[in-house]
Amino acid sequence: MRTRAIALGAAAALALSGCSMLGGDGEGADASSSQTSGVVTGNPDENGAKTAGIDLENPPAAIAEATVKINNDSVDETKIELLELRRDDNVMLATFRLTGQGRGTESKSAFKLLGWNSFQPVLIDMKNLEKYFHVEDLSSDEGDASAPLGQPVYLFTAFPLPRDGVTSMDLRVTSESPAIEDVPMPQ
Repeated sequence: MRTRAIALGAAAALALSGCSMLGGDGEGADASSSQTSGVVTGNPDENGAKTAGIDLENPPAAIAEATVKINNDSVDETKIELLELRRDDNVMLATFRLTGQGRGTESKSAFKLLGWNSFQPVLIDMKNLEKYFHVEDLSSDEGDASAPLGQPVYLFTAFPLPRDGVTSMDLRVTSESPAIEDVPMPQ
């Protein structure tokens, strides 16, 4: 199963190369400029970008986002962004970017950025009252990816394909996070 997860991560990298990208020519020195300049600093081996297939020179724009208040372990809040949701064989691949704000300069894992919660995203079909749980064996480990506050951490996962006719769902990244409503489903 791990081999399949790595293969799906590589597939996500190929797909991201064709996605709409952020433009700009800034340096990306702080969190706000890193998200708007198009260039993100950081080590792709440590922040999960390499595993998730993210090109830090041209990170993709978010298609949905939410900010979660954390107030735990020097993390005040975390911006959660869904960068990609696309069909691949019998699953939907999803790529996320987490950017924490708070105090201190030490690296924080995705687990800490999520308020000491596991990365367990769920898509909720409100029309049919069904939940689509992530495929754990095809997901990043929230303890493996880390970055200093203000710099992004990347995670990926897979979901079962939605029913025919489902055009949007709500997304919860952890059991404690608010729902990101009306996320468009890939066609």
